[in-house]
Formats: sequence, C-alpha cells, structure tokens
Amino acid sequence: MTTITSHKKQIPASAATIYAFLSNFNNLQDLMPDKVVNWSSTESSCAFTIENMAHMNMAFGKNIENEKIEMISEGKNPFDYNLSTNITKIDDNKSEVQIVFNADMNAMIAMMAKKPLQSFVDILVDRLQEKYS
Repeated sequence: MTTITSHKKQIPASAATIYAFLSNFNNLQDLMPDKVVNWSSTESSCAFTIENMAHMNMAFGKNIENEKIEMISEGKNPFDYNLSTNITKIDDNKSEVQIVFNADMNAMIAMMAKKPLQSFVDILVDRLQEKYS
C-alpha cells in the first residue's frame, strides 16, 4: 500500500461548512489541478482523467459527518485507492484539513505516480484553503 499525505492547512471555515462542500462531488471540480481533464460528476460520484497518467472513477465511502470524507475507487481504475479528507475543528470558524491518498499499486507504478499524486493532494488542500480565504 502506498500512502501519500498532503500538508495540513488551516481553513477559515467551520468543519460543517467544509464537510457540506466536500460531500458533493459537483463542488470538487473547482479544486482540481489544471492537469485534470474530462471531468464529469454527480452529487455522489465523479470521473476524470489526470493528463498523461490515468482515468479515475470515485464514489463516497464511509463518511463521518463534519470529520472525514472518504472517496473510494469505483469501476475501472488503474489501481484500487481511497482518498480521505480529514477535518479537525479548531473553533467555530476555523478547521484544519489534511488529505490522505492510499493506493494499492505495484512498486513500479508507485515510483512513477508518487510525485504527481503528491502534487495532486497538495493542490486540492491549497485550493480548498483559497476558496475560504
């Protein structure tokens, strides 16, 4: 299992606000890096391509209200994975967010994918912070 963890970011919004935004895949397109193309989504699933890398399909897993959003691989993907967004309440108007990507990929794919996936999770958390700043 390969684990890639974003840096932690303080977001000037309540945990409930962040959870509500992230628990609808239609909202996530604005957070995606420029290398994400062919985006399609519903409230509960999405599909997209990371340029020069892979086509990904996701759906929600086991979410914990105002604390954790779990997105899991669904359908045809190059490997099984989950993307968890951990939300920690700091106070009523501030939260800390960190994104963790876990993937079941072989060593060769992991070596090629680690840097782009690290960039991917860091951009997601950075853009989430920008949205509420």
